[in-house]
Amino acid sequence: MRRSILYSGISISLILILLISFAAFGDSTDFDSLCEELLIRRSEAWNKILEEDYDYDAFHCDMNSIASGKLLEEDLETFAYLKEYPTDMEPVISLDFQNKKIEKYGDNVLLEGKIIWDLKGQEGIEVMEGCYRIEMQKQNDSWYLTYFQPVQ
Repeated sequence: MRRSILYSGISISLILILLISFAAFGDSTDFDSLCEELLIRRSEAWNKILEEDYDYDAFHCDMNSIASGKLLEEDLETFAYLKEYPTDMEPVISLDFQNKKIEKYGDNVLLEGKIIWDLKGQEGIEVMEGCYRIEMQKQNDSWYLTYFQPVQ
């Protein structure tokens, strides 16, 4: 009898500690990794523009699970323009997001950080880096990129 009371007390204590931890620290989502994952998926969709059979509908379908709002609209407009007026694009081989700042407010997250891009250029692999401001928004239990701009 004493053991079951002891085990019940320990279980209740652990549950209370977990609830307090979640309340104190908020959302436990790893926003760095989530942002990098969405950026990689977005780059993969943009890389497909180099394939002749990759059309607007396929791009729209891919981007619908990655971006939302104004960023999605801008990407769709840019895709249509680039399909009509092709230009040289260097495919993204990989990228590394190095976060410097995270601000979470409600279902939105603002991130600022550096992205190091590995691109497949005519002379081989080119490395580019830049600082960016990125916003993500949670919609229906999924996260989407909603803003992506370089920072001066």
